Amino acid sequence: MEKKPVFRPSFGNRPDQLIGRDEVVQQVTEGLQSYRGSAERAMLLVGQRGMGKTALLIETGDRAAAIGYVVARVTCNESMLENLIEMLQRAGERVVKESKSAVKGFSAGAFGFSFGLTFTEEAQRSFGFRVKLEMLCERLAEAGKRVLVLVDEVDPSVTQMRELASTYQELVGNEADIAIVMAGLPGSISDILNYKTLTFLNRAQRISIGLLPVSEVEIYYSSAFSRAGISATPAIARQAALITKGFPYLVQLLGYYLSKLSADGKPVDDAVLAQAESLASDEIDSKVFQAMLNPLSAKDVEFLKAIAQDDGVSKIADVEARLGVSHGTAQTYRKRLLDAGIIYSVRRGEIALLMPQMAVYLRKLERRYSV
Repeated sequence: MEKKPVFRPSFGNRPDQLIGRDEVVQQVTEGLQSYRGSAERAMLLVGQRGMGKTALLIETGDRAAAIGYVVARVTCNESMLENLIEMLQRAGERVVKESKSAVKGFSAGAFGFSFGLTFTEEAQRSFGFRVKLEMLCERLAEAGKRVLVLVDEVDPSVTQMRELASTYQELVGNEADIAIVMAGLPGSISDILNYKTLTFLNRAQRISIGLLPVSEVEIYYSSAFSRAGISATPAIARQAALITKGFPYLVQLLGYYLSKLSADGKPVDDAVLAQAESLASDEIDSKVFQAMLNPLSAKDVEFLKAIAQDDGVSKIADVEARLGVSHGTAQTYRKRLLDAGIIYSVRRGEIALLMPQMAVYLRKLERRYSV
């Protein structure tokens, strides 16, 4: 049997151990256990790239299956509805077959199903997504199961996302036993306000996914290094945790490079740790920070560079002075970047970058273009 590596930094991968998310997982699980039609059954996990949203969706699916849900996890795109139906059929097939004899009045062709969760030819031909999903909910309810839809990379501009949203709202109105948990970037989630068919999602429970406590990263590294065969002292584990500043993707990426650099059994020292940090930093720059800046305007990026001149917290007044802009103009940039989840408000008149490592990247850009 193939042994999975301890550190898995690829986007969409699930880490070998979920850390620092107990409160989030508990909140989501409690929402799924609420009554049919509850607003708490519709949840939005909001966070920047690399914060571990996909890992949380996978964990949510496992927890939900343990409390009686049949789960379908899809990525938001123009084929998501067909994928969702197929995944529900596949996930619920065994459940329905096992309970078939106990379902009162069931017979082949009943409810539009030929057997298990396979639609009859007539149902397949005659009905669209909404009716098919409702039929699956009803059939699974007969077998004592609820339905959970997990959607990754939510994008309100995708037509099928809007159709799923309106369908979910209708099914909840018809008291279908269904729940939905979605994950997306702050900018995409804020765009929901622009779509009337998605307004019900503004009432959904929003859960912000941010940085991990560094103390928990240190505890994780202490055990993960051992499992990965990395020879490192507690002091190195502490130093490595501090380097990550609690950024989940960097936690995995730094561990991955430490695994590679110490594969010959050589203990990790300060030099090896510095080399792993450099390699991880380069990858973070290209895969995370560059992707975060791409949708922004040149003025927004200049605003971020002005913030990056400070270590940690920036005063809005200082940023305005550096850029030579009015308070009103600065507030426009501030709001856009808050909505995009790239900065956060520390207190009145003060802001900071959500991910501290981004300041280093922005300073690199500034030096590159000023030479």
